[in-house]
Amino acid sequence: MNRETRICKGCEDRFEIEPDDFSFYEKVGVPPPTLCPTCRLQKRLIFRNERDFYKRSCDLCNKEIVSVYPRAFKAPVYCVKCWWSDKWDITEYGQEYDLSRPFFEQFKELFYKVPMLSMQNDDGIGSVNCQYTYDLAFCKNCYLVMCDWETENSMYSFHICQSKDISDSYYSNHCNLSYELVNSYDCYGCYFCTFCVGCNNCYLSYDLRGCSDCILCVGLRSKKYCILNEQYSKEEYEKKKKEMELGNRDKLYEYRRQLDELILKHPHRFAHIFKSPMSTGDVLYNSKASRQCFYFQELEDCKHMVVGDGGKNTQDCNNTGHPTLCYQGITPDNSYHSIGTIYCWKCNRAEYSNNCHSSNNIFGCSGIKHGEYMILNKKYSKEEYLDLREKIVDRMKEGGDWGEFFPVSMSPHAYNESPAHDWIPLSREEAIKRGFKWKDSEDRDYKITIQPADVPKTISEVDDSILNEVIGCLHKGECDEKCTTAFKIVSQELDFYRRMNIPIPQFCHNCRYYQRLRYRNLPKLYHRKCMCLSSVASTRESVYQNTTFHFHGDKPCSNEFETSYSPDRKGIIYCEECYNAEVV
Repeated sequence: MNRETRICKGCEDRFEIEPDDFSFYEKVGVPPPTLCPTCRLQKRLIFRNERDFYKRSCDLCNKEIVSVYPRAFKAPVYCVKCWWSDKWDITEYGQEYDLSRPFFEQFKELFYKVPMLSMQNDDGIGSVNCQYTYDLAFCKNCYLVMCDWETENSMYSFHICQSKDISDSYYSNHCNLSYELVNSYDCYGCYFCTFCVGCNNCYLSYDLRGCSDCILCVGLRSKKYCILNEQYSKEEYEKKKKEMELGNRDKLYEYRRQLDELILKHPHRFAHIFKSPMSTGDVLYNSKASRQCFYFQELEDCKHMVVGDGGKNTQDCNNTGHPTLCYQGITPDNSYHSIGTIYCWKCNRAEYSNNCHSSNNIFGCSGIKHGEYMILNKKYSKEEYLDLREKIVDRMKEGGDWGEFFPVSMSPHAYNESPAHDWIPLSREEAIKRGFKWKDSEDRDYKITIQPADVPKTISEVDDSILNEVIGCLHKGECDEKCTTAFKIVSQELDFYRRMNIPIPQFCHNCRYYQRLRYRNLPKLYHRKCMCLSSVASTRESVYQNTTFHFHGDKPCSNEFETSYSPDRKGIIYCEECYNAEVV
């Protein structure tokens, strides 16, 4: 089948369907999508709430808990221990399927009848001391960590899998004892580093590989004792490092500003793709034949995947690990041939189901554990199940619903509560026009006991009394970063700052998170041309001078590529050959 260009029913942009896409859709048994990849991702993300937590009571044990659902939420909400326990019978919620009514209408009734899991984690089950986390498993002593597994003693981070002693970091796996990492991998003792791989004791640096003891450096490989890309002896380096006073907040602010300027003055590789042949996207590791995939590792024959660890023959899934032959799923971890699922782990042929685990051949189910041949939580024989499923699918095909994700009206979360707003920002008016809910900001009545200007500049000046203070955020709620206006320091956090010689922050964790996102590209590709003009002239901005001969000589490079750097984003973007000539 030939490539087709279609018009997205959501944003009305054009999008392409490739010949091998049609082969995949035929294999999983769905028609081609009616929405573009961005709108498909947006529709899935609206069903997650990673950062807006509420205090409420468990509707089973009545204990005070923290949840992604507010107290006024109408559906029953159970704490993690109650939800995973045998104290309630999920089959009591089973209902007959009515072939005269639309599937999504009936599933929505079940969705809001079955008890919701207060927080999508396994605290007290597979994890220890991880109450304030979301989409997390098999971790220990984690606080406000999202989309993560197999991590210990970490805080305020997103996807830092297989890491230990990490804080304020974003998509940085296999790292230890580090702070403010973005898109980094296998680092130890690093601070304020972005796109750094295999580095030790590096500070305020960008795009380093195999380096140690470097400060304010960009684009170095296998270097040691460098400051501002200049080589020093060990003794000279240690002396200058001490003089820089990296533990002083005012100095750090100035160095971070300086780093931002340095980043713009050095060429960027068009895509951060490592050991991933025949693959496109960005921040992709150890993958094969995977296209338009972002923030992932160990993929094979996948497409339109965003954030995760492992997958095969899968498309349009996000925040997941090791799905196979899955389509249109949110966190279908270790599942096989699942379609349109939300948090269905270790399932085989789960379809249009929510929060089901270790189940086989289920359709339109919610909250099922170790079930099989079930529709709307009602048990059937194998023959009855297959017959009814076929009839439901035929009706869904007639209505154009089969293969589409759940309607946005079914989501329990507002658009600006969900990570959809982080990846595809919309104004309140735009969101409502597109059919999304919107949560207006609430007045906060925190009694601030210490203003950000009065917070000591170094951690050595701080005693344990800081744990009793309510610190005002420097943004005062006047930003667009979901500022909490005030925050507290927890004991685990204070111990970490002391260990790392990091000053107490002046911004709340939400503001710090959104500042971190400035270093992250969105999961979308743009067709661009290499910005290298010649071996001599370098770039039009005249901010960077090439250091060696390039294959295109004194003529502009003609190479073109797909990159997640949008045309309006500042920076020098080089093709693979020009970048390697300068950096590798």
